[in-house]
Amino acid sequence: MSTAARIHKHASNRAKPGETLENKVVFKSVLDSPFRVPWPSVPVNIQNEALECTVSLLKGVSEYQSSKRKRKQLNTSLKPSKRRKISEDTTAMLVESTLPASDSSLPARPAVLQHLSIGINEVTKRLDAQIRSLRRCNVVSLNTDPATEQPPLLAPIKLIVVCRADVDPQILIDHLPHEVAAFNSAQPPEPIKIIPLPKGAEASLAAAAGFRRVAVIAMDIETPGLAAFTSILDSVPTLAAPWLTSIAPSAPPVKKQLIPTHVKQLRTTAPKDMKLAKSIRAEGKATARKQAAARKAKIAEVKARVPETN
Repeated sequence: MSTAARIHKHASNRAKPGETLENKVVFKSVLDSPFRVPWPSVPVNIQNEALECTVSLLKGVSEYQSSKRKRKQLNTSLKPSKRRKISEDTTAMLVESTLPASDSSLPARPAVLQHLSIGINEVTKRLDAQIRSLRRCNVVSLNTDPATEQPPLLAPIKLIVVCRADVDPQILIDHLPHEVAAFNSAQPPEPIKIIPLPKGAEASLAAAAGFRRVAVIAMDIETPGLAAFTSILDSVPTLAAPWLTSIAPSAPPVKKQLIPTHVKQLRTTAPKDMKLAKSIRAEGKATARKQAAARKAKIAEVKARVPETN
């Protein structure tokens, strides 16, 4: 999947409004950070298939969220007002006449919600806790006292789908590939796969989940219906960071490899007549030095006159 290059259009800090030199567009090669974890390259058909499976997985969630929201609004509207006091009998009658005869008419909570983390913040917190738990297991000795062991955490995340094309700014989700690679580099039993979804996926997921916006959804290994993603996960590369290795004694050795160099092209401008630009810059520096010397001489003259006035 090809991605468009990011273009920076900010003016140079050295540019002056009075400059009349003609400039030309040039490209400069700049070394990018070698510790950058790129997003996985996933074909568009795999992205669309992952979106369809995710929407199918959220079947019934929108109705449950809508029912829960209406129930909350109803309970809020039935609270006694501060300006007008309502007797307890009247409030009870209103509640009995408004609520359905039995709770069986309300949709039950879908079981899939127990295995999902929805939203950027929720997924980030779940990932952080999962990474800490894995590192703690690698560091703690085998002779740890069972009484001091940590309580069991939730089932580990297996898949993360991200509406990357719909998130603006991208910096809100740029940390997700790094966290997934950090977890996978610790040699876990089940690595995490991350799939970017096509443009317009956020609206589809929001409608299926019953929220205004849904940018990220994480699914754990016990999610019902996760088997539908088996063929999709085989086509998605596993993110890993070669510079992060497991420190557990029992971990298999990691083959050392060189990190490929990331070179990016910076689009900028340069004067067409470099000789003229250098001469103008030299004249400007000479003028600035003369002005600085004149200011110092003036300050010294003022200081010399101070004792005479006293």
